[in-house]
Amino acid sequence: MSAARLKSVTLTDFRSIRGSISVPLDAPIVLVHGHNGAGKTSLLSGIELALTGSVASLQRVDPDYASHLVHKDAKTAKVGIQTNGLAVNESDFTVDANGFSGAALLHTDLSRFYSERCFLAQSSLGRLLELYQDSPKRTDSALTKFVKDLLRLDHLDSIIDGLHDAGDVRRLRSGVPDYAETRDAVPQLEKEIARLRSELAAIDARMEELFKLNSERSSRLAIIDPVQIGAQPVTPEFEEQELVRLTNIKREIEVATRQWQQISYTDASKERVAAEPRREAAHTALLNWQESEGSELTRQLERLASVFPDLPTPSSSGPRYAHAAAVEAVKEELARCTAVLTSDAQAEISESDLDGKITRARARIQALEQQISGFAAEAGVLAQALSGILPHIHSDDCPVCGRDYSEKSETPLHTHVSARIAELTAAAGQLQALSQDRANSLAAAASAERQLAEVQGQRLEPQSRDTLRTRQALLQEANLALQQLTDSVEEGERLLAASSAASRELSNLAAADQSGTVFRESLSRFASELSLDPIGATDAVEPALARFAAEASRLISAYTSNQTLRREMTGNTLEADRLQASREPILSEITATQNRIDVLNAAKGRADAVIQDARELAKRAGEARTAIVRKVFNGSLNRVWRDLFVRLAPEEPFVPAFAVPETNGGPVEAILETWYRSGGKGGNPRAMLSAGNLNTAALTLFLALHLSVAPDLPWLVIDDPVQSMDEVHIAQFAALLRTLAKSKTQRQIIVAVHEKPLFDYLALELSPAFQNDRLITIELSRSADGQTLMNYQPHVWQPDQAVAA
Repeated sequence: MSAARLKSVTLTDFRSIRGSISVPLDAPIVLVHGHNGAGKTSLLSGIELALTGSVASLQRVDPDYASHLVHKDAKTAKVGIQTNGLAVNESDFTVDANGFSGAALLHTDLSRFYSERCFLAQSSLGRLLELYQDSPKRTDSALTKFVKDLLRLDHLDSIIDGLHDAGDVRRLRSGVPDYAETRDAVPQLEKEIARLRSELAAIDARMEELFKLNSERSSRLAIIDPVQIGAQPVTPEFEEQELVRLTNIKREIEVATRQWQQISYTDASKERVAAEPRREAAHTALLNWQESEGSELTRQLERLASVFPDLPTPSSSGPRYAHAAAVEAVKEELARCTAVLTSDAQAEISESDLDGKITRARARIQALEQQISGFAAEAGVLAQALSGILPHIHSDDCPVCGRDYSEKSETPLHTHVSARIAELTAAAGQLQALSQDRANSLAAAASAERQLAEVQGQRLEPQSRDTLRTRQALLQEANLALQQLTDSVEEGERLLAASSAASRELSNLAAADQSGTVFRESLSRFASELSLDPIGATDAVEPALARFAAEASRLISAYTSNQTLRREMTGNTLEADRLQASREPILSEITATQNRIDVLNAAKGRADAVIQDARELAKRAGEARTAIVRKVFNGSLNRVWRDLFVRLAPEEPFVPAFAVPETNGGPVEAILETWYRSGGKGGNPRAMLSAGNLNTAALTLFLALHLSVAPDLPWLVIDDPVQSMDEVHIAQFAALLRTLAKSKTQRQIIVAVHEKPLFDYLALELSPAFQNDRLITIELSRSADGQTLMNYQPHVWQPDQAVAA
């Protein structure tokens, strides 16, 4: 389970997340940031729902929490998660008015482990802080209730309380009035039955022992039997024949060994024998390289297979050619990815500039339209009409209505009309200029909108851009790893050439050694009769003869052992038959005695069964509760809690601890105390620790509960863990996260924070520190229309060029 990893999670209209986002999680550490309401807690709740089938932190507050999981502007929410290293690695949940639909990714035990030991919700951390409040009864304190809720002890307490009366015979007498009489009458008869049954049990035990002995010997026969030759079964008669045949073969192998020692003294044979170790050494050196340094090249090529399926393999084309082809393909694809991402970034800048131009043009058009609306559209037409009337005005009498204008104004009518014509002519000119300016602004806005459409068409989809960034990170890691393998590849190419040359030399010498070749062909009979692989043209003869002799000896020993085992099994079977015959009289006597007490024994048996079941159930419930408490709140947990707390609060002179239960009985009490770091018991943590260190104690309590058991799920998911922490605590907490992520258990850590400066600091502190290390940062925000936006950035390790130089 240590290899289990969270790969990604997809959420659609889930809680405060509007729209759909797909969040990559495939890194040792994932940092999530967002302002209040941006969706940090919703993201972590979605992970918990997909893994466990519920959201425990919400369920404790509101049993009807499922009706609030869908975004207020949607009717359906969806959550999907992908992992690797588990029995099932994909899960999809749909939430609507009818509730949940979908299957949790984890089974019941792993779901409970995740909720209790892997995920610390923000509301749970706040609840931990409340555990330090006083209570009149320790069994009713918030800390004890939280411990019982965390360890699920309430059902065990209910069982123990419910069986209190049923577990004592004296409290059951009212329900079974004849129990005392039955109990006094039955014992004498039961003593006799017990004696008979004891005798029968001894017989049965001996028979069972004999059966087990025969079964054990039968299993040993199945283990040591050789491979059957053809379809002939392995019987005692067949074993006798095989012993004779194998003994003759062994003697023939010994004779052949002496013959080979004489043949190997010839010059051709000597050269061939001398060449065999050289070929074996060259082949062994090549195999060692392939299993050590060559395996790294193979691993890198397999890692790149998803990107470049046509890459040649070292076994088919040699390490040098396969390495060169991989380096060239990675460089070309890395250059392409970098160019596409650069072009997308430039298009993003152009899109922002064009948005600004369009906004300014539209504002200017609106202002011009307001000015144009202030002028009368018919100003020019009216000025032309008045100019036609002006030659007909010779006095103050209006040629249109006939009134005397001097009654209204002292200004002559001809002068008034001329002034009005001048005003209307000026307004018409200004109106024409504003209209032209508006037309120019509309053309500029239309041009900017066309350019914006072209730029938006060049932009990548967010999912495609994130996929390309992940691909770029993979290629960067692969490029660095392939560059570091250059010298190793050259060594592998040299070893491959040396192995090929040694094999050719041995083949040539084998062809020259005719006597040795004929002798080798004669050895094929041994391989065939012993069902072994035949000796090759370049294989050494002496090791092959030794292999044949060892197999013949093994088969002879196997058949001899089988015969001994079968004789023992026959004797055991005869003794078991005798014991079976002696059982019949005893069974008859037991039956006769039992018939005399059936009525009494039936009543007593029912009462005893009730009493025994109640006592056993109460006992086991108490033992289970005590075992759970002692298993979790023991000295080991206190040591882990102490180490974590001291690491985050090195200046605090006190450390918190659980008081370990001293007895097995009694109710569960979770009592907190403190100890001087130099030794000696302190007081209550609230009286001894500062407010900030109380929060540190709560956080390290959760981490201690996670680290005190085997990492069935190597994940730590924490929502805003640094509440009330100062800079020193935060720095120590970042170092602790780095240690956990880089430890041998390879824990995967997801941390959500609210403050942007803290997010930037943790991203710097937890940045990749070595090759193949990775950090993912996720920033959540909202668009103008309320859609959830995600900025995903993978961080990979880059070597320091100054140090490398």
